[in-house]
Amino acid sequence: MIMSQTREKNESKKTSLRMKRKEVKQKALPTGWREVKLGEVCNVITSPVDKKTVDGELPIKLCNYTDVYYNNTIDSKIDFMTATANHREIEKFSLVKGDVIITKDSETPDDIGVPAYVKETIDNLLCGYHLTILRPKKQTIGKYICYALTSPRVKNNFYRFANGITRFGLTTESYQKIKIPFPSLSEQKAIASLLETWDTAIEKTEALIAAKEKQFKWLLRKLITENCSKWEYIRAITLFKAVSIKGFSNEQLLSVTQDRGVIPRNMLEGRVMSPKSGTQGYRLVIPGNFVISLRSFQGGLEYSRFRGIVSPAYTVLSPKKEIVDLFYKYFFKSHIFIEKYLSLSVIGIRDGKQISFPAFETVKLPYPKLNEQRRITNILSTANKEIELFKQLAEQYRIQKCSLMQRLLTGKWRVSNQ
Repeated sequence: MIMSQTREKNESKKTSLRMKRKEVKQKALPTGWREVKLGEVCNVITSPVDKKTVDGELPIKLCNYTDVYYNNTIDSKIDFMTATANHREIEKFSLVKGDVIITKDSETPDDIGVPAYVKETIDNLLCGYHLTILRPKKQTIGKYICYALTSPRVKNNFYRFANGITRFGLTTESYQKIKIPFPSLSEQKAIASLLETWDTAIEKTEALIAAKEKQFKWLLRKLITENCSKWEYIRAITLFKAVSIKGFSNEQLLSVTQDRGVIPRNMLEGRVMSPKSGTQGYRLVIPGNFVISLRSFQGGLEYSRFRGIVSPAYTVLSPKKEIVDLFYKYFFKSHIFIEKYLSLSVIGIRDGKQISFPAFETVKLPYPKLNEQRRITNILSTANKEIELFKQLAEQYRIQKCSLMQRLLTGKWRVSNQ
């Protein structure tokens, strides 16, 4: 009897606790919102269509894993691969405007459920293998579903319900467990419309960045490559010297490098990191130095904007003659220099391109007059600064959109479609 009463009390406590948790969940969502399972608001269609071409089947376009993983929207701008499928597959797995496609498999559980929105219906476009179509039911907006799937809370659900050991995937049952916040139809439309405005701003800014980068390459070719034949040439050993300051203890690291630490390859204008072990043999690099890798070819010489140290795999160069350092920063990225640099490279022990420092010293480098160096540098730096400003703008848009999504998809900020 006592055990029975105790059991009843425990069950009563559990029921009370479940009710309290349910109340907390309900309070977390605003009026008019509810938490729903994906399977309640979308038809879940997992595709088995592979990339094979089979005789007797019909030709199709195939939306693959990478098409979804690397694109927010699926539209006719994407160059889809061709394959074949039978009548049943075409009928069942063809994509239509408003569908949401997600990646259902990955090598890691935190990289599952990446969504893309089907922006337009494209004839004979089928969903490929390793993907799942979420086709919105009535009173459901596909674009809203797509945004909801990117929220941290939903991403965590994908992580929790992913099955596997070496490769992880979502099962059919998973979609009945994964829940999303679900407002009214009009609020879904309003949220999707507002977030789409930010996506458009980001896309236009990224397109502008691509155009500016193309223009920069044209300027680089016009101002440097096409003018090289007019300039005086001198050997690299005459223009640069190797900096021999090296050998730092871990205790000296902070005083030597201030707050910068070790500057890794190809990151001399960006992020830096601390050494994994001792710094014996590391070389000091200061703003205006150039760094050359003697072990692998990485596109020429790198220019340093920071004070720090580099590993023994690199030689640090300092100018011996008066130069405009940024002119040579741009020259070392030009096609004409990289071709010359490659011609001196040999296959190394790690199958990468290598160059000896004595070989580099023999390279003849242009040495135009200083006023010409300044003129070219000013033009290229102005163009480069424009690119950087637009990149910063795009990043700000992305940060602001992320913050806006957090508020809109939890109902903290309410919007109306009226």
